[in-house]
Amino acid sequence: MIPAIAPVTRPQVTAVIGATGAVGREVLKQLHERNFPVKELRALASHRSAGEMLPFGSHQVAVRELAESELAGVDVAILAADASTSKAWAPRLVAAGAFVVDNSSAFRTDPNVPLVVPEVNGHLLKSRPTLVANPNCTTILSVMAAAPLHAVFTLIRMTACSYQAVSGAGLPAMQELENQVRQWSRNEPVQASVFKRPSLFNVFPHDSALLPDGSVEEETKLIRESQRILGLPKLRVSATCARVPVRRSHAIALHLEFAKPVDVEVARQTLDRAPGVRVIDERQGSPADSLMAAEQDDVLVSRVRFDPGVPDGHGLALWVVGDQLLKGAALNAIQIAECLVS
Repeated sequence: MIPAIAPVTRPQVTAVIGATGAVGREVLKQLHERNFPVKELRALASHRSAGEMLPFGSHQVAVRELAESELAGVDVAILAADASTSKAWAPRLVAAGAFVVDNSSAFRTDPNVPLVVPEVNGHLLKSRPTLVANPNCTTILSVMAAAPLHAVFTLIRMTACSYQAVSGAGLPAMQELENQVRQWSRNEPVQASVFKRPSLFNVFPHDSALLPDGSVEEETKLIRESQRILGLPKLRVSATCARVPVRRSHAIALHLEFAKPVDVEVARQTLDRAPGVRVIDERQGSPADSLMAAEQDDVLVSRVRFDPGVPDGHGLALWVVGDQLLKGAALNAIQIAECLVS
């Protein structure tokens, strides 16, 4: 487990909004496993989920309906809901005196709201902002690998091709993939509703909205958020995002171009020293894969090598794998909260 960057000791009244979703459930699990000092836990969701029981350590917590009456006294709130819910409730939580970490896309492009990966730009939390945006999952995993290398070789271009697990579309998508496996094994028609096409035995472009330039929203998020988090507004970024029939943990093929010539061994050592990153050296076994990364805190990096498409030894290619529900979402959010309330 990644240790807390800033250990929290004062008990916190902690609210998790969207507690019944895939990310919300992971937030509850991580709050317990990281010994976040929860004085009172409020698991909040929509009216239809009220009364559901969720695990919290060895206990169960009852889900309550998100309502104005639930905001009073909250010290820290983690939103794991959609953007419209975040836009409606994050300002109210801030007004009620809470530190708020939002997992949705609602505030990621707002210049007044820090967009933070603590290992990369955690200095933005020193001023204790009351609202912080959690980046897109693919962005988090990419910059966790790119940032330490940028510090050594100076990054000037990043090309990312992502192979994204269905977990990125939430619990219904994970359940649908599992159901499709059962349907296929019984020789039944494979039913699809979340992605409008089977995810089993299939690979297709990311299902986010198609934009006028031919890209999809997920690719635009990766581009703009990487530039912002790395503090490189003119960084050239190219992105292609796809869905793959994997339950959880995204993989990304990164191709990085630097201002300085690179040394592959120095790059491996740099990555292996970076907080939250672990090099899986394929020369000593198998490279990292999604099953290896599932339910692991660390971002795994393999296949670190020269990129022959970049002249004069200024390029690296690497394979990055990380759990979308952990470092790509819930874990990063809780790390932010640890810094805010320490």
